[in-house]
Amino acid sequence: MHNELLDVQEVAARLRVNPRTVLRMAERGELPGIKVARRWRFRSSDLDSYLQLDQSNSSEESLSEEELAKEAFANRDAQKAEQRQSMTPMDREKEQIELEKQRLALQKERMELYTRKIDYALETANKMVDMLYPDSDAKTKALHLEALLANLLRLGNGQDLELDLPAAKNHPARVNREQAVTRTQQTHST
Repeated sequence: MHNELLDVQEVAARLRVNPRTVLRMAERGELPGIKVARRWRFRSSDLDSYLQLDQSNSSEESLSEEELAKEAFANRDAQKAEQRQSMTPMDREKEQIELEKQRLALQKERMELYTRKIDYALETANKMVDMLYPDSDAKTKALHLEALLANLLRLGNGQDLELDLPAAKNHPARVNREQAVTRTQQTHST
C-alpha cells in the first residue's frame, strides 16, 4: 500500500534516526506529515518523495562542492606556477632556504621533545633505583638504572617495571617495609 500512514517509530526506523529527530523534522516542516489525534503520521509516498529529493540534493551539493574544490586547487596551482615563472633564480633559492629552515625547525622540535622524554625517564629511573636499592654500591645502581631506563623508554610508563626487576621484590628494605605494613594492619584489626 503506497499511501499507508506510518507512525514516528516506523519513519525513524526507515530513516535510521532517533524518533525525536523525526518529530523535530516534522515540526520544522522538513519532513511532510500530518497530525492525527495529536500524533504525527506520515504517508509512505511522502516519505519516499522526501528521500528521493534529499538524495538528489545531497548528490548535487557534493558534486558542486567537489567542483568548487577542484577549481580552487586549479586556481591555486595556476597562481603558484605564475609566481614561480616570475621568480628570479635568487628568489627561488631564498624560497628553498626558507623551506629548509622550516624543515630544520620541525626536526629541532622533535629532537627537543625526545630529549625531554629521555631526561624524564632518566630522572624517574634514578629515583626508583635510589628508592629500591638505597644501600647498593654505584656499580650495582648503574646496572639497575640501565635496565630500568631501557624499560621506561620502551614502555613509556612504569606499570610493569616490577616484572623486569625481580630483585626489587626480594630486596631487604622492601621486605622490611612490607612486613611492617602487614604488622600494622594486623594490629589495627585486633
